[in-house]
Amino acid sequence: GRQVGRFHVLCKLGAGGMSEVLLAVQKSVAGFARPVVLKRILDSVRHQEDFLHMFVQEAKICASLSHGNIAQLFDLSYDEGELFMVMEFVPGATLVEVARACAIAQEPIPIAFTVGVVLETAQALHYAHGLLDPMGNPRPVIHRDIAEKNIMVSSDGTTKLLDFGIARQEGRLSRTQVGTVKGTAGYMSPEQVRGEV
Repeated sequence: GRQVGRFHVLCKLGAGGMSEVLLAVQKSVAGFARPVVLKRILDSVRHQEDFLHMFVQEAKICASLSHGNIAQLFDLSYDEGELFMVMEFVPGATLVEVARACAIAQEPIPIAFTVGVVLETAQALHYAHGLLDPMGNPRPVIHRDIAEKNIMVSSDGTTKLLDFGIARQEGRLSRTQVGTVKGTAGYMSPEQVRGEV
């Protein structure tokens, strides 16, 4: 129920190792209001330069992406010493939540649903891998964390790829240290696990 700039926070949606995600309402003139997601750095790491750099890099990468199957970034804001991203709210469920609901109902995940999610996720990745900058130069984005937790299906059935927190973009400096692996175990490509290109 707190206020962050022009946003009224409703609840916490989730948290990871570096940030948390909050559901909020953006308010403006003439009664304008819309639901948004605020992604902010956790208090425990918000003064660590590496985490701040990664957060800003994620925002820059997300700002370059515009595709129907990728959750949209609206803004990177700073208010009262706090940096946060303002993102599209996708009403729906992650694939983790869909799988859990199907398990509770003792029903398999429908094949047509699965094929649709795979197709739309592949379309989002194809777009990101073929991204061009405004001058027409290739600037491919590699997500590096494709897992059920980062794929959302909206209530209208549209698949949205989330969380570019550890993505790499050609032409941007990478700060992954030697010997460090970024991603979700069990979902990394063999090349990534072996430290190859």
